[in-house]
Amino acid sequence: MNQKQKKNIIRYRKPIRLNIGIIVFLFVLIYFLVYFFNFLTEKHIAIYEVQKGQIMNTSCYTGLILRQEEVTYSEEAGNINYYKKESDKTGYQDLICSIDKEGSISQEITSAGLDGTTLSKSELLEIQELITDYTSAYSGTQFYNIYSFRDNLNANIQENLYLAALDSLSEQMNQAASSNTFSFVRAQKDGVLAFYTDGYEDVTPDSFSPEMYQPSGYTRNNLKSNTAVSAGQALYKTVADEDWYLMVPLSEEDTERFRSELEEGDDSFTLLVTFKKDNRQAYATASFRDYGEESFLQLAFNSSMVRYLSDRYLEVELGEDDQSGLKIPNTAIVSKEFLLVPADYISQGDNSSDSGVIKVTTDKRGRESVEFVSTDIYDTDEEKNLCYVEAESLAAGDVIQKPDASEQYTLGETGEKEGVYNMNRGYAVFRMIDPVEGGSNEEYTIVKTGTSYGLSLYDRIALDGTSVAEGEFAN
Repeated sequence: MNQKQKKNIIRYRKPIRLNIGIIVFLFVLIYFLVYFFNFLTEKHIAIYEVQKGQIMNTSCYTGLILRQEEVTYSEEAGNINYYKKESDKTGYQDLICSIDKEGSISQEITSAGLDGTTLSKSELLEIQELITDYTSAYSGTQFYNIYSFRDNLNANIQENLYLAALDSLSEQMNQAASSNTFSFVRAQKDGVLAFYTDGYEDVTPDSFSPEMYQPSGYTRNNLKSNTAVSAGQALYKTVADEDWYLMVPLSEEDTERFRSELEEGDDSFTLLVTFKKDNRQAYATASFRDYGEESFLQLAFNSSMVRYLSDRYLEVELGEDDQSGLKIPNTAIVSKEFLLVPADYISQGDNSSDSGVIKVTTDKRGRESVEFVSTDIYDTDEEKNLCYVEAESLAAGDVIQKPDASEQYTLGETGEKEGVYNMNRGYAVFRMIDPVEGGSNEEYTIVKTGTSYGLSLYDRIALDGTSVAEGEFAN
């Protein structure tokens, strides 16, 4: 082949063929690089799974209650009707009972107490609330509470019916009073009422002796079961002092154990007491009373007296709470600000059971309009009658209106509650915590289970609560 022929040859170029394996590899590589870059640059939320925790075991005892109780006695004989119930607070000159020497008016009042058809709508609603409160708090392990509930319900109904009967019998009572055959007994001092006697009314911690501790042989006289009284017979008793005492017998082993709680030079110490009747807790000032070979632990309280007014012997647990709780790291605990709304302004929507408030808005012309705004109630301050509500749909400065009234309230007061950020849904949701008394150390806190807007076992929470914002997604 000559030189000229070589120049006429055209080189053949092979077509480019794409390899699918190379394409997939490049795609995976790019995805990995992007993901790795995001991983390095984005904030990551460390997660902690909630586990169980436990506090030291407690010991169970039965203690004798001592209070400052003043008994009021009848000055005359006759049929009796009561217009107050156990644990009612009474003021000076409040009506307690009536005494009818002839008995005719008393019989009519008693008959009226059997006719429940005369109860007003408001009285029926009050009775309904009592039943609802009991059923919502009912526990099969505390079935005995049904008896106190029954007595309280009957007393409430009887009180309303008897007071209504007084109005209808006013003319007859005036005539009987003028002839000195009918009289009212009124309180001579402020206090809380009790309608039983048992012989312990005058006993104090200083006058107490071990022989007085007889829980198995305890009897009491129910004053309200009397339909008639004689002169000098007990009518009721009043407790005006919130201070009360619980005398608890101790074994030698228990005495040594509790004496170890005393600091050098002290004769008393603080002890957590759990009341088995309702699982309430309170701190008592504990001291020892020695009677020869027998020792009693004297527990002094300055609150909750009225809660146990109907009791003389009370079963208690002494020491820290032995119930299992949820153990959470202290680093997860944060505080959140809530709006404080008066409980009287909380209502329910017309078409739902959601709780909320009636929000008042004013247009440019000054015309007011109202709308129902649903709110989550995280907690309630019973003493101040305030509710902690989520501020998502409300803000400081908003005006709300009391249900079925024209009263208005301007939101502004706030309060803080402790909690953690729950990450179960993939984003941060605030959940409140209720720490167990004495259940914390430098690293962990034990919180109660079953609380509203609280935590459950195995919930996933943010380990560092300060690094998370409400609604933030977990990466």
